[in-house]
Amino acid sequence: MLELDPAMLGTLELDGQWVPYVDMHTAEALPARVKMVDDEYAFQSSMIILGHSAVLPDRIRELRNAGKRPLVIEHEDRYYVYVTPP
Repeated sequence: MLELDPAMLGTLELDGQWVPYVDMHTAEALPARVKMVDDEYAFQSSMIILGHSAVLPDRIRELRNAGKRPLVIEHEDRYYVYVTPP
């Protein structure tokens, strides 16, 4: 599990909703789980950044409606969605 520095946290605007976001372009690879302060997140899905606006906003809404808190990590040319347990 990779522990993220809270100073790395930003936000990503997706169709009127704000999502916690971390830019990890310099990382060699992403782990299956990450931790930020007291919250743990597990990998849920990924998508190519180009064209993400057609899919990602609805996916974030679905996750939130299911009681999960999403975190988006950008790595290379993809957005990786991590979520907390419900």
